[in-house]
Amino acid sequence: MLNIATMNIQNKYKIKKYDGLLGQEDHIEMLFELIKKYHINIVGLQEVNPRYYRRLEKRITPPYVCYGNTRYQENIVTNHIGVLETFNERVPIITDQKVLSYKTEYLPWLSSLVPRIVTMTKLATEQGEIVVFNTHLDHRKNKTKVKELKYLLKMIKEISHPVILMGDFNMTTKNKDFVLFTKELKNLKINHIDIKEKTYKEATTNYAIDHVFLSESFKVESVLLEKDKKYQSFSDHYPIILKLHLGFSKK
Repeated sequence: MLNIATMNIQNKYKIKKYDGLLGQEDHIEMLFELIKKYHINIVGLQEVNPRYYRRLEKRITPPYVCYGNTRYQENIVTNHIGVLETFNERVPIITDQKVLSYKTEYLPWLSSLVPRIVTMTKLATEQGEIVVFNTHLDHRKNKTKVKELKYLLKMIKEISHPVILMGDFNMTTKNKDFVLFTKELKNLKINHIDIKEKTYKEATTNYAIDHVFLSESFKVESVLLEKDKKYQSFSDHYPIILKLHLGFSKK
């Protein structure tokens, strides 16, 4: 059994120096409450700013670890110029599985204003090795998103192990380019998990923009959107939690 989740935790940039604390609420504690509640083994996070991440690193305890680099190299400039620090986001992966390797790569972004990235981890599970991708695509220009999807497809084609791809794609299943991407992955025996409702709370249509793709080796037991009102301020997205069976044998 393997429980996974994707969560856009919302970079609350309108709140000065947001680090996961909002009044009396601690959104990092909420995150770990969700991890414990659903016994989550792998979590892909999006919109994690440096201040949030520094508190996250201090809070995380074994067997969990967290990997994923920032959009820009952290230095005296990016850490002290407000707008750069605020938007120097990570798309990290938290896991209690053994991490064999990880890297964060740029996606094509020059036609947009802000770099977009993907974090990839190779994990050793009880059933064998898997590769997890976590990303957050451009939210403005469709042509940029198309380039980003092509780059992700290229990366995935180089992988020989079962794949989990998840994140905030800022695209619904009504987008023809996303549909094409889904078909390309299906040809690689990687299937899109159909989320039959909106994942961005303020969306005016009932379609998801957060998505999960799984190699056919994984068998899905359940898919859940966490809508408990106690997590209302946690994010402007609903966390997606999946319970999986590993249908492949260790080699």
